[in-house]
Amino acid sequence: MVRAMAGGVLLASVLVATGCTSVVDRRGFMPEDETQIAITAGTDTKATILARLGNPSQQGVFDQQVWYYISSVESSRAFLRARTDERRIIAVTFDDGDMVSDVRQFGLADGRVIAYNPERTPTRGREVTFLEQIFGSVGRAPVQLPGDDPNLPTGSGGPRRQ
Repeated sequence: MVRAMAGGVLLASVLVATGCTSVVDRRGFMPEDETQIAITAGTDTKATILARLGNPSQQGVFDQQVWYYISSVESSRAFLRARTDERRIIAVTFDDGDMVSDVRQFGLADGRVIAYNPERTPTRGREVTFLEQIFGSVGRAPVQLPGDDPNLPTGSGGPRRQ
Protein backbone atom coordinates (compact mmCIF):
# COMPACT_ATOMS: atom_id res chain seq x y z
CA MET A 1 0.00 0.00 0.00
CA VAL A 2 2.81 2.39 0.93
CA ARG A 3 4.66 1.40 -2.20
CA ALA A 4 1.62 2.12 -4.39
CA MET A 5 1.17 5.49 -2.70
CA ALA A 6 4.84 6.37 -3.24
CA GLY A 7 4.52 5.40 -6.89
CA GLY A 8 1.41 7.61 -7.23
CA VAL A 9 3.18 10.55 -5.58
CA LEU A 10 6.18 10.06 -7.84
CA LEU A 11 3.94 9.93 -10.94
CA ALA A 12 2.03 13.04 -9.85
CA SER A 13 5.25 14.96 -9.21
CA VAL A 14 6.60 14.00 -12.65
CA LEU A 15 3.38 15.16 -14.30
CA VAL A 16 3.44 18.46 -12.41
CA ALA A 17 7.12 18.99 -13.24
CA THR A 18 6.59 18.37 -16.96
CA GLY A 19 3.55 20.65 -16.98
CA CYS A 20 5.54 23.48 -15.42
CA THR A 21 8.43 23.40 -17.88
CA SER A 22 8.23 25.89 -20.68
CA VAL A 23 9.14 25.19 -24.28
CA VAL A 24 10.75 28.20 -25.96
CA ASP A 25 10.57 28.48 -29.76
CA ARG A 26 12.75 31.04 -31.55
CA ARG A 27 11.93 31.85 -35.17
CA GLY A 28 13.28 34.14 -37.84
CA PHE A 29 16.30 36.43 -37.95
CA MET A 30 18.10 36.55 -34.61
CA PRO A 31 21.05 38.98 -34.59
CA GLU A 32 24.07 37.89 -32.62
CA ASP A 33 24.60 41.42 -31.31
CA GLU A 34 23.18 44.89 -31.85
CA THR A 35 26.18 46.02 -33.93
CA GLN A 36 25.19 43.47 -36.57
CA ILE A 37 21.98 45.36 -37.31
CA ALA A 38 23.50 48.85 -37.18
CA ILE A 39 22.19 49.98 -40.57
CA THR A 40 22.97 53.50 -41.75
CA ALA A 41 20.73 55.25 -44.25
CA GLY A 42 22.69 56.72 -47.15
CA THR A 43 25.78 54.51 -46.73
CA ASP A 44 24.52 50.93 -46.72
CA THR A 45 23.28 49.28 -49.92
CA LYS A 46 21.32 46.14 -50.75
CA ALA A 47 24.61 44.28 -51.17
CA THR A 48 25.95 45.28 -47.73
CA ILE A 49 22.63 44.47 -46.02
CA LEU A 50 22.48 41.12 -47.81
CA ALA A 51 26.06 40.32 -46.74
CA ARG A 52 25.48 41.37 -43.13
CA LEU A 53 21.92 40.16 -42.45
CA GLY A 54 21.28 37.59 -45.19
CA ASN A 55 18.09 37.19 -47.17
CA PRO A 56 15.09 39.06 -45.76
CA SER A 57 12.26 37.18 -44.10
CA GLN A 58 9.80 38.98 -46.37
CA GLN A 59 9.80 41.60 -49.11
CA GLY A 60 7.11 44.21 -49.54
CA VAL A 61 4.08 42.90 -51.41
CA PHE A 62 3.40 46.10 -53.30
CA ASP A 63 6.84 47.65 -52.96
CA GLN A 64 9.79 45.30 -53.57
CA GLN A 65 12.12 48.03 -52.29
CA VAL A 66 11.23 47.22 -48.66
CA TRP A 67 12.87 44.28 -46.91
CA TYR A 68 11.57 42.90 -43.61
CA TYR A 69 13.66 40.93 -41.11
CA ILE A 70 11.24 39.28 -38.68
CA SER A 71 11.94 37.37 -35.48
CA SER A 72 9.78 36.11 -32.66
CA VAL A 73 10.13 34.19 -29.43
CA GLU A 74 7.20 32.07 -28.27
CA SER A 75 6.80 29.98 -25.15
CA SER A 76 4.28 27.31 -24.33
CA ARG A 77 3.52 25.17 -21.32
CA ALA A 78 2.07 21.66 -21.48
CA PHE A 79 -1.41 21.93 -22.98
CA LEU A 80 -1.73 25.71 -22.94
CA ARG A 81 -1.76 27.88 -26.07
CA ALA A 82 1.61 29.30 -27.13
CA ARG A 83 2.29 32.88 -26.03
CA THR A 84 4.40 35.34 -28.04
CA ASP A 85 6.93 36.84 -25.63
CA GLU A 86 8.95 38.92 -28.07
CA ARG A 87 8.59 40.06 -31.67
CA ARG A 88 10.99 42.23 -33.61
CA ILE A 89 10.59 43.51 -37.16
CA ILE A 90 13.27 45.51 -38.94
CA ALA A 91 11.99 47.23 -42.09
CA VAL A 92 14.73 48.41 -44.46
CA THR A 93 13.61 50.71 -47.29
CA PHE A 94 15.78 51.23 -50.38
CA ASP A 95 15.70 54.02 -52.94
CA ASP A 96 15.93 53.56 -56.72
CA GLY A 97 19.74 53.39 -56.53
CA ASP A 98 19.60 50.45 -54.06
CA MET A 99 20.83 52.65 -51.18
CA VAL A 100 19.18 52.41 -47.77
CA SER A 101 16.80 55.34 -47.39
CA ASP A 102 15.02 54.40 -44.16
CA VAL A 103 15.25 51.87 -41.32
CA ARG A 104 12.34 51.28 -38.97
CA GLN A 105 12.02 48.85 -36.07
CA PHE A 106 8.78 47.48 -34.67
CA GLY A 107 8.17 45.46 -31.52
CA LEU A 108 5.39 43.44 -29.98
CA ALA A 109 3.71 46.60 -28.67
CA ASP A 110 3.43 47.99 -32.22
CA GLY A 111 1.25 45.11 -33.40
CA ARG A 112 -2.52 45.29 -33.74
CA VAL A 113 -5.03 42.61 -32.86
CA ILE A 114 -7.37 41.93 -35.75
CA ALA A 115 -10.81 40.73 -34.71
CA TYR A 116 -12.26 38.35 -37.24
CA ASN A 117 -15.22 36.02 -37.29
CA PRO A 118 -14.03 32.51 -38.24
CA GLU A 119 -17.58 31.42 -39.11
CA ARG A 120 -18.40 34.07 -41.67
CA THR A 121 -16.58 35.86 -44.48
CA PRO A 122 -17.96 39.33 -45.25
CA THR A 123 -18.60 40.03 -48.92
CA ARG A 124 -19.70 43.04 -50.91
CA GLY A 125 -23.21 43.35 -52.25
CA ARG A 126 -26.51 42.36 -50.78
CA GLU A 127 -27.29 39.07 -49.15
CA VAL A 128 -29.55 36.76 -51.11
CA THR A 129 -31.80 34.30 -49.31
CA PHE A 130 -32.10 30.66 -50.29
CA LEU A 131 -35.47 31.18 -52.01
CA GLU A 132 -34.17 34.23 -53.91
CA GLN A 133 -31.32 32.10 -55.21
CA ILE A 134 -33.72 29.41 -56.45
CA PHE A 135 -36.40 31.65 -57.95
CA GLY A 136 -34.21 34.62 -58.86
CA SER A 137 -33.76 33.63 -62.48
CA VAL A 138 -37.41 32.79 -63.17
CA GLY A 139 -38.63 34.96 -66.03
CA ARG A 140 -35.20 36.15 -67.12
CA ALA A 141 -33.99 35.69 -70.68
CA PRO A 142 -31.21 33.13 -71.16
CA VAL A 143 -27.75 34.58 -71.29
CA GLN A 144 -26.10 34.59 -74.73
CA LEU A 145 -22.44 33.56 -74.41
CA PRO A 146 -19.83 34.77 -76.89
CA GLY A 147 -19.42 32.25 -79.70
CA ASP A 148 -22.91 30.79 -79.32
CA ASP A 149 -24.88 30.64 -82.55
CA PRO A 150 -28.50 31.63 -81.87
CA ASN A 151 -29.62 29.76 -85.02
CA LEU A 152 -28.50 26.33 -83.75
CA PRO A 153 -30.96 24.29 -81.72
CA THR A 154 -30.12 23.73 -78.07
CA GLY A 155 -28.03 20.63 -77.42
CA SER A 156 -26.79 20.34 -81.00
CA GLY A 157 -23.19 20.31 -79.88
CA GLY A 158 -22.10 23.27 -81.98
CA PRO A 159 -21.49 23.63 -85.70
CA ARG A 160 -21.09 20.50 -87.82
CA ARG A 161 -18.26 19.90 -90.22
CA GLN A 162 -19.12 19.38 -93.85
